[in-house]
Amino acid sequence: MRMTRAALAATVLAVVLVTLVSPARAQLQIGGSQSNFGRASLSPGFVPDPHNVAITSGGNIDARAMRLGRRCVGSVTRQPDFILDLTGRSRRLRFFFDAQGNGDTSLIINDSRSRWRCNDDSRRSVNPEVTIRNARAGQYDVWVGSYSAGQSIQGTLSITELDLHPGAAVASVAAPAATGSQLATGGSSSNFGRRSLRAGFTPDPATLAVTSGGSLDVSRMGLGSGCVGFATAQPDVILNWSGGGSLLRLYFAGSGDTALVINDARGRWYCNDDSNGGTNPMVDIPNPGAGQYDIWVTSYRAGESIRGTLHATELRGNHP
Repeated sequence: MRMTRAALAATVLAVVLVTLVSPARAQLQIGGSQSNFGRASLSPGFVPDPHNVAITSGGNIDARAMRLGRRCVGSVTRQPDFILDLTGRSRRLRFFFDAQGNGDTSLIINDSRSRWRCNDDSRRSVNPEVTIRNARAGQYDVWVGSYSAGQSIQGTLSITELDLHPGAAVASVAAPAATGSQLATGGSSSNFGRRSLRAGFTPDPATLAVTSGGSLDVSRMGLGSGCVGFATAQPDVILNWSGGGSLLRLYFAGSGDTALVINDARGRWYCNDDSNGGTNPMVDIPNPGAGQYDIWVTSYRAGESIRGTLHATELRGNHP
């Protein structure tokens, strides 16, 4: 059968496209059920947040050669390192990897709409971060690549809806404790006062003088990662939030090593020890719901009482 020039050109173009596209599809397994380091199903609002997975990067496939995107680089295996099944739409879903030591890694993600999302370096570091706005329900296949071939770099893949990023241990949120924590939640008494705030409050930040410490070891209560230090049974401060706003940030500035322990309006625990390269703690609560927030400023070491100031803000530029 004789082919017209147009038909011949179309055939050649199709062969070229197959040559360019097929290696990516053939070498990286997307939409499957097998992964190197596990699989998880998460619903928007999941706890604990972040969801952390221990992963070792690397493989024998060069992602750069696949032309998945400008930032899709690194050596990976055929099957993903991790599979996330997201059960509903998330306003912001962030993936990041913290390497142990100084290893240079990358993130390669095939999202629920089969689009490639990649990053090599983020925030002036060699740790990668990928943020997906309005992430849809479905399967997310995740690879952690090694920038240099032959390297295997151990570290932690974190999946979060909070404003967390590599190296900034800002907050950890855990589910309500199954048993009594020895910390009094939902009461009416506090050590240093009670404040009522609503979205758009002024002046911002709102501040209150607090002295940390107590006789109870929070680290033994099983409240979650970052929930450490010594506290009293009753909260240091009670905050009544009227609702609204996209962010409520609480942080403490003092002259010693302290931590924040917060029970929010839904009974979830938010905790942090160090933030922004220092020993002052900071907790971000996205889309804070109306209700009572019980707040403890703990002393990292037993017997210490550290004076300082607790701050509440809606402005991201405010921090310890």
